[in-house]
Amino acid sequence: MKAFYETRSENLFVGEMTHYPYPLHVHEIVELIGIREGSCTMQIDGKPYELNAGDIAIMFPLVPHSYDSLSEDIHGFASFFLSDTIEEFAGTFHTMLPVEPVLRAGSVPAEARLAIDQLMSTPNEQYSPSRLAYLHLLLASVLHAMQFQPTGAFNERGLAYRVVKYIFDHAFESITLTSAAHGLGVSESHLSHLFSQQFHINFRRFVNAIRIDKAKMLMRDPHMTLTAICYSCGYENMRTFRRAFVRETGLLPTAYLQELRNENGLISAMQA
Repeated sequence: MKAFYETRSENLFVGEMTHYPYPLHVHEIVELIGIREGSCTMQIDGKPYELNAGDIAIMFPLVPHSYDSLSEDIHGFASFFLSDTIEEFAGTFHTMLPVEPVLRAGSVPAEARLAIDQLMSTPNEQYSPSRLAYLHLLLASVLHAMQFQPTGAFNERGLAYRVVKYIFDHAFESITLTSAAHGLGVSESHLSHLFSQQFHINFRRFVNAIRIDKAKMLMRDPHMTLTAICYSCGYENMRTFRRAFVRETGLLPTAYLQELRNENGLISAMQA
C-alpha cells in the first residue's frame, strides 16, 4: 500500500472519526482521535496498533498513518488542526515525536474525556472561543500524559520524518533523489530504500503527488494559466507536467480544469 499526501480543506475540524478504512497517508496537520465505542486497527509511523474504547491516538504532522480495519460499531471523536492553532504546543509538534502515539484508556486523564465530550457538542464554528478552549484543554491533558523525544532521536523513524519534511519544503524546486539525499546527508540507496519500506512508493511519485495536489488547488484560481501552474509546481516544461498530472489523476490538465469549471458552474447555477 503506497502512502499518499492528503490535503484537507479546513484548518480546524472536530467531529466523528471515519467509519471506513483509510489508506496510508501523510498531511501537514495534526490528527487526534478518541475511540468511544468499538475498535479499530491502525498503522502509525510504520507500527501497528489496535485501539479500543477509551483509547486516544495522536498523529503529528508528516507522520504516515492508516486506518486498516474498523468494527461495525465504531464510534469516535476526530480532530484535525494546524500545528500552530494552539501556539503553546506548536514547538512540540514541530520538533518532537511521541515515544508512543497511543494513550490507553486507563491512562487518559479525566480532563481529556471531558474536553472530547464538550467538543462533540460545541457549535460548528471553526474558531469559536469555546471550541479552541476545549481543544487547548484536550491537548494539554493528552500531551502531558505522553513521553516525547526530539525527532532526531528515533534513528530511522526520525529520518523518515526529516525526509518527509525536507520534501514538503523543497517539492516545488528542482528536487531529485540525488539532491534530496545530499541535503539530508544520507546515501541515495538509503533514501530510496526508506521510501520503499516506509512509504511503499518511490521518491518521484511522492514528489509528484505533492506537486499535483498543489496544481489542483491552483486550478481553482481563474486567473492562473496552466503554464503558470506548471512552473509554480516545480515542473520545467508542460510535457512533464501533463505526464505527471495524467499519472496522478487519470486526466489531462485541460480535461480536469474543464470538469472543475463545469462543477463550479453547476454550483453557481444552484445558488442563483
